[in-house]
Amino acid sequence: MSAISNIGLITAFTAGLVSFLSPCVLPLVPGYISYVSGQTLGSQHQAGTNRLVTLSLSLCFVLGFSTIFVALGATATAFSRLLLFYRYEATLVGGAIVIVLGVFMTGLVRMPWFERDVRFHRSIPGGRPLEGIALVSRQTTLT
Repeated sequence: MSAISNIGLITAFTAGLVSFLSPCVLPLVPGYISYVSGQTLGSQHQAGTNRLVTLSLSLCFVLGFSTIFVALGATATAFSRLLLFYRYEATLVGGAIVIVLGVFMTGLVRMPWFERDVRFHRSIPGGRPLEGIALVSRQTTLT
């Protein structure tokens, strides 16, 4: 490996270590380990087995977390390259959207679709949480 890539790896590792040891993250570690392992500090089981289970579950969590963020990053990169390729068209469309929303906010033009209010109204008869959930849509008027 070249010296430049080694510097990048060392810098990334150091930044990760500093952020892990920061006062915002470090107090969360015991709760995280307890949550991932499914064990509490007071539970008495074989120490070696618990550590191995906790390590494997933590590794699965980190791999899953990393996979999701790498996928999100790759998707964002692909989308940004697409927008960069169609920069002029995206600028025109974005400008038109801003103008339309500005005219709507002034109240000169009414757009009933933007004036809708959609909410979940829950009523739980008899303790069945999924029964009675209704998606209600109503139109409001701007005053």
